[in-house]
Amino acid sequence: MTDKLLEGFENRFLPKAYGDDGALMPELVEYGQKPDYMIISCADSRADPGIIFDANPGVFFGFKAIGAIVRPYKEGTALAACLQFALHHLKVPKLYVVGHTHCGAVQALHDNTDDTDLASFMDVMHDAMEQARKITGHDNDEELLLREAERQVVNLSAKNLETSPAVREALDENRLIIERLIFDMSEGRMLRYNSQSGTYDPVTKGLAELKSSRHDDKCTC
Repeated sequence: MTDKLLEGFENRFLPKAYGDDGALMPELVEYGQKPDYMIISCADSRADPGIIFDANPGVFFGFKAIGAIVRPYKEGTALAACLQFALHHLKVPKLYVVGHTHCGAVQALHDNTDDTDLASFMDVMHDAMEQARKITGHDNDEELLLREAERQVVNLSAKNLETSPAVREALDENRLIIERLIFDMSEGRMLRYNSQSGTYDPVTKGLAELKSSRHDDKCTC
């Protein structure tokens, strides 16, 4: 643990979570967690869901994997255990797969990395890249291809979730909703999958609106 992490814990987290009479953490310790969401996200340091959603402790149950990649169900994996605990024991009602733009895992997939550990983990995602190539039509525009591949990785991961017995049971009992999100880091915007159109549409204001709002606030004319 670095000094930055310790400083963050002591100077920001501790006063916020424990400092007041109605502080959140003592209540969570006494009564336990009941998260509203499970979030499967990328391990990228720029896209941590606790930070980008500004979430309080207890709001979501999390799992991180490179690229937010979910492979088909395999018994005994860390993800299988997390899904079982979240859906069977905690009864979490919403499961989000959260990808992001400029994803290093997708770039590595595109570049055909020869890193053994990365390549073996991402082998299942070649279908996502091929689908992106079909949608974009060609490889000439690398930026367009990568952005589409990031979306297809989330799509495939969401579909692979349904191979999990815990997920399948929760869906069959109509007590689980699975959502797909993309954090556009360049635009400062969250995109959500639209099952009707098959596209990812903005569901939040973005950087452009933020800048415009600040400009309007400063304008005295």
